Amino acid sequence: MKIVHVLGSALVAGCCVAAEPTWNPADAVKEAEQDIRTGHIKFYWAGSIASRPVGVPIEVAKKYPQANAGIGCVTNDIPLRERQEEYARRYNEKIYAYITTQKH
Repeated sequence: MKIVHVLGSALVAGCCVAAEPTWNPADAVKEAEQDIRTGHIKFYWAGSIASRPVGVPIEVAKKYPQANAGIGCVTNDIPLRERQEEYARRYNEKIYAYITTQKH
């Protein structure tokens, strides 16, 4: 029984650590700076039928991993989608500014 408790606790902890962003736009730049420090460059994409990287050229974003900031058309939570898009825009602009100043 103790092993079940330990495994359950590990599962809950893992879910908390791997949780999605809060979608608070004020946190977007902080996440982007952390990803730059750790070398985990990605771009957030949003949209319904035709998703797109928010605030950056698609030609650039296609070269990096894609993160989901509200892809799909099934939602009634419009304020959530607006927060996701603003979060994505701020995050992506910070990442884009970083990669365009780096010498490759």
